[in-house]
Amino acid sequence: MSLPKAVEYVIRTIMDSGGQAYLVGGALRDHLLGRPVIDYDIAVSLLPDEVTALFSNHKSWPTGKRFGTITVKVDKMNMEITTFRQESLYSDGRHPDDVFFVSDINLDLSRRDFTINAMAWNPFQSSALIDPFHGRKDLRRKIIRTVGSPYERFAEDPLRIMRGIRFSAQLDFKIDEETKKAMAACSEKLRKVSAERTQDELNKLLLSPHPDKGLLQLEVSVVLSILFPPGKGLQRNALTSQSRDKLQLVKHLTMHLPLRLAGLTSLLYDGDYTKPEIIDSLKSILSLLKYDKKTIAYVLKLLYGYSNFLSMKISPYTMRKLIGQLGVEDTMNILSWIDITNQLNGSMVDVDELSEKLNKAYIILSNVQKNNDPVFFEQLAVKGNDVLKAGIGKKDPKLVGEALELAYQWILENPELNNTDCLLAMLTKHYKKISDTVQH
Repeated sequence: MSLPKAVEYVIRTIMDSGGQAYLVGGALRDHLLGRPVIDYDIAVSLLPDEVTALFSNHKSWPTGKRFGTITVKVDKMNMEITTFRQESLYSDGRHPDDVFFVSDINLDLSRRDFTINAMAWNPFQSSALIDPFHGRKDLRRKIIRTVGSPYERFAEDPLRIMRGIRFSAQLDFKIDEETKKAMAACSEKLRKVSAERTQDELNKLLLSPHPDKGLLQLEVSVVLSILFPPGKGLQRNALTSQSRDKLQLVKHLTMHLPLRLAGLTSLLYDGDYTKPEIIDSLKSILSLLKYDKKTIAYVLKLLYGYSNFLSMKISPYTMRKLIGQLGVEDTMNILSWIDITNQLNGSMVDVDELSEKLNKAYIILSNVQKNNDPVFFEQLAVKGNDVLKAGIGKKDPKLVGEALELAYQWILENPELNNTDCLLAMLTKHYKKISDTVQH
């Protein structure tokens, strides 16, 4: 197993100073699995100040000095170097209350979450791999199992429940039965974990190769009910082992977080996502998970488009309007989403009818792209100044916006009308007719 020269340099430098150094955690796990490694974590016997002094010729940051971590940059590579340690409980749901520095790598490994993350490796020692909890065996068996008692590990940091499920979704591993039982038994403890941490784990799971597997385990462990509770005006669907097919939807959607989050939401909550009260309830649920406003708005836009498509009659006008609201890419994503749902578990309407509707929508979407039809408001050939110069809205400025919206509807119905002179003539005629009607 070869390491980047920068990593070897750090390990050798620490050993030459009389210290111990090992590659640990996810970096070692992924190396053993033959997966690409992004971040390298090194556990050492030196104290944080000793690490900083040893690498004084390199740029370093005390990113987590209180917890024993110094980040050192070598050859454009940032590495987290952490002193061997033991930890107490995570009372704040974010960080351990206390950290105790130790001199034995085995003690450091004993405080880690899962056996596959509790190994250490140093290529310059005769016994290169230190594996007191048989993590390599569990890698071969494709098993997620805690270090020691799962109840103790989850009591220390309940987020480990979600981490274990996320690992199973990323690696396509099974969860050890005792560990699985403890996940369900300890799931309520997750309520004290910060929403930022739980959201981060959920995002990683949603973007994993097997989100269906992880989401089903989240539901079985009652975790999904904690993250996505019932909402006002929303009916919450319980997922069972029979829901595995439905959950395939999330797996088959493009690996894009807002889209997969919207897909999951549609499985969990029934409702018309164009209704304001439904939108408000979903917004509250996503806000509690600490999603930012931009992500929430994106998810709600996708759900709106999903419901809108299911209820609308397909025509060139309705499709251009939908594309104008969502954009070409997201319209395509919603068509794909509905198509996948229809194939996996049938639809709320006749399957053949929906298939015909989808085919018609795909054809219109293709024609819109091919003909470069104007579908966005900013593509309108007339602007506010043009309308004013035509004498519309001088006495009542509100008419300017009204006129532009009317012109936009006209070009959605007939793209060939998107010509400045043509639209201004039509608008002038329209408002003259209204004026004449009012005068008479």
